[in-house]
Amino acid sequence: MVTFYMDKILMAIAIVYGISVAVFALYYNWLFAKTNGFIAWLFFGEIIATLKALIWPLFEFNII
Repeated sequence: MVTFYMDKILMAIAIVYGISVAVFALYYNWLFAKTNGFIAWLFFGEIIATLKALIWPLFEFNII
């Protein structure tokens, strides 16, 4: 019974984190394009901004 609730809680945490990664991916892509220009974003921005969005708590809470 407890493992059933634990599975539901972990799934909810994963969904919330996934949604937040999508939101921060949009934000970091926009920020990269604004600071470095469209051409730089076109070549490098999608990769860099998406990887940065995956670890967004580290950037937002100034851990790194």
